[in-house]
Amino acid sequence: MGVMERSQVEKVRRRAAACKVDPRARRAFHISSVLLAEREIPISEHRPLELPFADLLTFSCLESDRRPILVIAPLAGAFPVLLRDLVLGLLRHRATVAVTDWFDARFVPKAAGRFGLKDNISYVLHMTRTLRSNPHIVAVCQGVIPALAATALLSANEPEAAPCSLTLVAGPIDPLANPTRAVRLARSRSLSWFERNVIEAVPSGYPGEGRRVYPKALQLRTLTAYIARHTAEGRELFWKLMNDDGADPVGFPFWSLMLSLMDLPAEFFLEHIRSVFHNQDLSQGTLQVGGARVDLRAIQRTALMTLEGEEDDIAGPGQTQAAHALCPAIPAKKHEHVAVPRSGHFSLFHGTICRSRVVPEMAQFMMRAEQNWTGSHRKRQAAH
Repeated sequence: MGVMERSQVEKVRRRAAACKVDPRARRAFHISSVLLAEREIPISEHRPLELPFADLLTFSCLESDRRPILVIAPLAGAFPVLLRDLVLGLLRHRATVAVTDWFDARFVPKAAGRFGLKDNISYVLHMTRTLRSNPHIVAVCQGVIPALAATALLSANEPEAAPCSLTLVAGPIDPLANPTRAVRLARSRSLSWFERNVIEAVPSGYPGEGRRVYPKALQLRTLTAYIARHTAEGRELFWKLMNDDGADPVGFPFWSLMLSLMDLPAEFFLEHIRSVFHNQDLSQGTLQVGGARVDLRAIQRTALMTLEGEEDDIAGPGQTQAAHALCPAIPAKKHEHVAVPRSGHFSLFHGTICRSRVVPEMAQFMMRAEQNWTGSHRKRQAAH
């Protein structure tokens, strides 16, 4: 089976079965249809994989048999529903869009065990295998590290399961390529400082009682200061909160998507800071998962696109684009980079810019990737 051995998978499944998900642990997308060519196309929702810290959530229609898309939502504090606009946009181009539906760790019992960065990567591996059909992967913000690592591990150990394409959106592949205020803050503090100052135990009365987390209350303080800075400077969040350009500003107002936060597992939060911002393990070639080194040079067939906002002050321009130089075995024609003008971080997956510029770029890239994938597959068959 590769990096996540069958025994590990079965262990995770048993834990998931023993820990019924509290309905407060997640926030629903409520996608029952999409408008396509002035027609309402019904959408069905399924959960083909249920794990202790996330479900694989799929939205499907019967209009097409195209290759599925797996959206890797970030474990950054907001619920995955923050990417609802992006999911809706992709549904208009694809038959099935799947999402990593991460849970609020406050409602995950301690019996479910720990959840760190390597577990995050293993979940992406497991979900990719579950979808089969060499899906397209779209990863956003913190999701880019586990998505790129999982693609490398599949390419090296299970090439038949590697994704057809990988789209990385506004994430810290190389945070030092263009350090933002967020990067400088993460690097200026030791792990012990973060552990002392932002990690707490879930109080009694919750299913996750005793679990160590980065709680939503402390996250809200940081987010409030960030919004205040954008307001004072007239930046992206000020305008999005003043003039909500989302697909459904009444049912899913942007302020609600932004401010509905969830507790993060302490081990994930701390390991992400250490591995991504302090040590740059992925770009330095020192990241290991399940005893296997993550070698980005193993990625050969998967097409790679990076998307950055020119005004992004979280993952500054250049941080995500750095992935291309780290994946030299991918043929030149399968590398694409898009810099989106007048876009901050959040406009890449929410609102007008997402719908009019980002999603069409992704859809065209995926179409080209499928054509190249099919062509190379036929050549290999002919060679044999």
